[in-house]
Amino acid sequence: MRFILVFILSCSFFPVYAEEIRLAAATNLRYVLPELAQEFKQRTEHQLLLSYAASGTLTTQILHDAPFEVFLSANPAYINRLVDMGKANGDVINFAQARLALYAAKHSNLTLDKDLQALTVALKSSGLNKVAIANPKHAPYGQAAETALKKAGIWQAIQKHLLIAENASQAVQFTMSTSVDAGFVPYSHVIQAKLESTGRFVKLDSMLPQQAVLIKGAAEPAKQFLDFLQSDAASSILIKHGFVVEGKE
Repeated sequence: MRFILVFILSCSFFPVYAEEIRLAAATNLRYVLPELAQEFKQRTEHQLLLSYAASGTLTTQILHDAPFEVFLSANPAYINRLVDMGKANGDVINFAQARLALYAAKHSNLTLDKDLQALTVALKSSGLNKVAIANPKHAPYGQAAETALKKAGIWQAIQKHLLIAENASQAVQFTMSTSVDAGFVPYSHVIQAKLESTGRFVKLDSMLPQQAVLIKGAAEPAKQFLDFLQSDAASSILIKHGFVVEGKE
């Protein structure tokens, strides 16, 4: 009888069988999600199948019935669109905020400052080559970069210098080109060891709300992941990767 009781208690901590959860995520989560997925799997045995793209691109795919169960967006507008179109199921989760950074690889001589004054000077003195940003039409980090450049008063003037990437991760790749002076990229990317060793960055004031939602038809394990995403364990991992979690240090 004691053996049976122990067996029943142990089963209460793990699912009877493991499932795969199809998750669509903004590219700025590329470094933190594998660690979150590993921790979630250790706790539940469920495995995340991760797909990355710009939030707007993923929204379009979901609206065309791509078989995702969870969507993590870097801009609430895209999740609101899914809610309005009846594609989302359940409450929207605010799980973190992300930061925008201006990054320059070692080959660049551009001075970096959070107010973009050096960028403005380089532009006006014809000393600027290319600046990489994600596409503002569908990438939240591109939209945040556009806002920052407008605030600095140089959005129109810098147009011919912009190198437009498909998403935030590609913008990071573009900064490695010798023709690119700097790039507006995720702070969560530039604090990774590889990028820290190949360049320098300044953290900007822009904050990007990170939201998650279940897609209509999602199975129960997908909801378990959203519950996990709001746990202290998940918050610790997010903070380690440069995200801001409300109420957490």
